[in-house]
Amino acid sequence: MRELIPELEMELTDAIPGFSCRKCARCCTHKLVTLYDGDLERLEQTGEGKRVYEKTTTQERTLTGAEYKMIMENGRCVLLKGGLCRHYDLRPDTCRRHPFLETERHILVASTCPGVIWEEVGKISDYKRLSKGISEKIDAYLDSREQV
Repeated sequence: MRELIPELEMELTDAIPGFSCRKCARCCTHKLVTLYDGDLERLEQTGEGKRVYEKTTTQERTLTGAEYKMIMENGRCVLLKGGLCRHYDLRPDTCRRHPFLETERHILVASTCPGVIWEEVGKISDYKRLSKGISEKIDAYLDSREQV
């Protein structure tokens, strides 16, 4: 089962597909990279602190539950340099789980990621733990779509 959720640029599916990163940096451009407590703590270790994130909009906060997001300059994450993250080991959970978002009840996969291999079954991972901050809000959003 696969269903496109265009407003999230994700596909709802019943299993995590295979994945092989193409290092294209699409995940670092024109995306909402939400930040939760653990992310903010790691970003403080970069020495760049609050210069790399900003408050979410009311709509973003309603959908994700996140108070903060990465700053995008000209549509690119401020930590992106030469197609690579300058602080890869300290990157936010949103980046760590990309292209997957596994909530308590749903599996979503980025629809624009060229590294997704739909013909394969993906490896068991920590995606649900990495999705903890956004899980409840995304489940509620997807449930509200079903009621319409």
